[in-house]
Amino acid sequence: MYILKFKLMMKKVIYTVGLSMMLSACTDWLTVQPEASMTTETLFQTDNGVKYGLNGAYMLAQYVYGPSGSLGGTSIVENMANTYLYTINSDGEKWANHIYEDTDSQKNVNASTFLQSYNIIANLNSLLNEMVAHQGKITPECYAIVRGEAFALRACCHFDLLRVYGPVPSKVDAGKRYLPYVRVNDPENYEYHTFDQFIEYVQADLDSAEFLLGKYDPVLTTKISSTESTSYEWSYRKSRINYYGVLGLQARVALWNGEEEKAVRYARLVKDAKDSEESWAQLQFKLTTPDDDVNSFYTTDLSHYSEHICGVKCDQFDFSTSSWAPRRLAATNDVSYRELLYGENYADDLRYQHFWTTGSGTWYAPDGSILEQYKVISITINKFSQFLANSTNDCKDNFPIMRLPEIYFIMMECGPLDEANVLYEEYCSARNIEYVPLTDADRQERVMLESIREYVAEGQNFFTYKRNNVRRMFGATSDCSEDQYIVPIPEAESLNVK
Repeated sequence: MYILKFKLMMKKVIYTVGLSMMLSACTDWLTVQPEASMTTETLFQTDNGVKYGLNGAYMLAQYVYGPSGSLGGTSIVENMANTYLYTINSDGEKWANHIYEDTDSQKNVNASTFLQSYNIIANLNSLLNEMVAHQGKITPECYAIVRGEAFALRACCHFDLLRVYGPVPSKVDAGKRYLPYVRVNDPENYEYHTFDQFIEYVQADLDSAEFLLGKYDPVLTTKISSTESTSYEWSYRKSRINYYGVLGLQARVALWNGEEEKAVRYARLVKDAKDSEESWAQLQFKLTTPDDDVNSFYTTDLSHYSEHICGVKCDQFDFSTSSWAPRRLAATNDVSYRELLYGENYADDLRYQHFWTTGSGTWYAPDGSILEQYKVISITINKFSQFLANSTNDCKDNFPIMRLPEIYFIMMECGPLDEANVLYEEYCSARNIEYVPLTDADRQERVMLESIREYVAEGQNFFTYKRNNVRRMFGATSDCSEDQYIVPIPEAESLNVK
């Protein structure tokens, strides 16, 4: 039973941290290397020890938030957004149509999605709880940054579990207990919480992270790109949930919870973030524009790294050998669908140019016969094609948890209309699309469409549809009900929910 596995996992984390697996793929961004595995009581008594423990949690996060992670680009969450074309009666098609009970992968893939996130949480809990006992042995800067990131990652994992397994936010059952928010690794204390209780715990963790990282995070005084070196003490801040990543998560959670003013306030803090208060200070994050496109696979920023606010480094992921290569745009006719999604001027749209690639292809029926109607242009995902193991290209191999466009979308949807249109005009210019001013009547729907175009292959579009309680997704052949937006908790786990 999955609850039993999780309880056993929590016991193991309390007494010993089995990190040899986590560290087998460590690369230069994990700058702290231990001599051997050790108990948590020994491990978390030094600066290097707590850094090592946090690195281990981020290593696990690759398998949740990376391109092939359980909540990443090829996950069931991405499948449910109806972005891709699947073989008739395949598992992918059933996930896309939200017929969960008919999928062969309900018991294993869904269970993995559920358990892997709680695995990260259990490791973070061990780190957070042991640090307190040894605070006097850890320098204040290290204590604040490590602890702040741990709170942030714990909140992020829990919140995404709620977005998958919880309700449409406008249709919450106030008395229902949806999921456990696990803060202590106690196998006897595994309580399921209501939506409001769960959000309260997410908020508490984000508030703690904001306070702690607000003291020492180098992104407050340094250009974030300057940290992209192993020689920098707190290296690769875009590959961590840094201070601005926490502010962005605050905005995301507030929007999900219907707190629009709060969402906009936090979004502004991210958009306006600079590397210092000096007059020459530069913005920390910028939209990728056509001027950044140099028509070279090795230098063009296909994943729009300049927009990444926070994420996880995935430099062992190899796009060329993954299941991503054949992932085709949805619907029976790719050409018409790309025009439906990106408009008749799709070829000029920077998102279409960078995120997709065009070729020829043939589609087959389950019996192996060629389906004549599928002999069409094949449009496959290209956004992370630069993620190649041992590659010499300039790709940073960072899979984003949050990008700058989301900040723009929050302000465009919820902020004053004049401000929203200033931002929308900037965004349209960056994406090389026509600017038509938003109105109060149409901006929610139009911003949602821009979001769907923007976040293909990042595991975010299902959540966009769910938050807006959209009945018919783009390219879908059937509606998605409120009940279908709630992914069922894995069967073995649900048997234990009281």
